[in-house]
Amino acid sequence: MKAVLSIRSLASMAALAAVLGVPAARAGDSCLDEAKQGYKECKDGCTEDFHAAKDACLDRDHVCVEACRADRDDCRAATGVDAAIASCNDTLTAAKQRCRNAHPAGSPELDQCIDQAQLVAFQCRLDAIAQAKPALSECRKGFKLCALACGPNVPPNPDGVKQCKLAAVTTRIDCKGSCRENAEVATDACLNRDHACVEQCRADRDGCARPVLDQLARDIAACNASRDSDIQNCQDLYGDGTPERARCIENAQAAAFECRDQARENAWAGLNHCRWNFRTCAQSCPPAA
Repeated sequence: MKAVLSIRSLASMAALAAVLGVPAARAGDSCLDEAKQGYKECKDGCTEDFHAAKDACLDRDHVCVEACRADRDDCRAATGVDAAIASCNDTLTAAKQRCRNAHPAGSPELDQCIDQAQLVAFQCRLDAIAQAKPALSECRKGFKLCALACGPNVPPNPDGVKQCKLAAVTTRIDCKGSCRENAEVATDACLNRDHACVEQCRADRDGCARPVLDQLARDIAACNASRDSDIQNCQDLYGDGTPERARCIENAQAAAFECRDQARENAWAGLNHCRWNFRTCAQSCPPAA
């Protein structure tokens, strides 16, 4: 219901802005910001409903398990892993800007500089996760014990739980799909575009992007398969806990990162072409009725 009300209010705001002569950029930005916020709130609602459904599958008190989830979030924050990852990402942003300042746009030197900065950031995030791994494991164990205390003394039938969880996942997917559709309706209203026309443009864009995304998925799967094979070789060659095994695995993970990054770069031109066609198509749509 919130999403429907939000859409109606957004459409009214767009119409009112046009009547009052509010500058298009200002009115559009405000309207689009509200549409974005409505989309986020809608998705948050889907997640909350999903958690409640999962807890019901296990016959656990939802309020009790939510408290366990809050404790788990606090536990994760205390490990510092998220702050460490954020620091890696901030360093990456600064390094990419230095690359852009030092090299011309579109040059091989710029591409190589940014690739190197991304690799360093990837290794930084790996280190942060590795250092926090024991503490994160304790957070997960603590949540499991806490959640188990919220449930019945006799565990539910595993097969029934599995089917119930699958149904909850399907419901969440449908819920988020509805959120996206509502947000698209609101966005089209903000931009005063006929929704049915823009939806056809979106369908054309998705059809254009599908083979590109399929190829990207195959390329990334190949990168990950090669990584897994390399890591297995590391485990076969070097003893558990040795620095040699750790370096070998880190090199395998770094090579896989570079492989995936190249796959995404290969897909960029095709996806950008689809986005450009969508933009042209949407701009040609008539005003909303």
